[in-house]
Amino acid sequence: MSVFLHSYTKALKRYDRELYADRTKDGALCVFRKVKRFVPVCENEGFRLLNLTEDKQYVFALTDNWTLSGKPINWGIDDVLGRIKKLDCWANKNLFEELDAENEKVDERKRRDLRNEMDAFWSHERDRFKTATSDILTHSLSKDNPRKRLQDRSIKNGNN
Repeated sequence: MSVFLHSYTKALKRYDRELYADRTKDGALCVFRKVKRFVPVCENEGFRLLNLTEDKQYVFALTDNWTLSGKPINWGIDDVLGRIKKLDCWANKNLFEELDAENEKVDERKRRDLRNEMDAFWSHERDRFKTATSDILTHSLSKDNPRKRLQDRSIKNGNN
């Protein structure tokens, strides 16, 4: 085991115990993840026997373009861990909180836009409303409650 391979594996295991560095059959240095999966051993009608096996899953190669087709480069451990964190969706523990905050900002912006549009609409329509209702004489309209007015008339007429 080379010094680079051992140091990469040690740093990767500190980040995630399922990650490790290893060489492929072609000799390229890559990062792998240990995964567990069920492999069918025996299948009959209504019965399946499964075996839990550990397998390795390719994550990326340590090359100039992070693929197997690139030229091998000895990246620093910080660069490799930075690449893992960038790829790993579980690295961002505050992902959902950030998404909620973003959604709340968008909702607030939509509410503010709607309120501004409504204010603009009503301020524009105010003049039309004024001209349509300018001939109504409000000083001659009763300001009392109609029931109270009816009650007052019944008292004046002597009807109890």
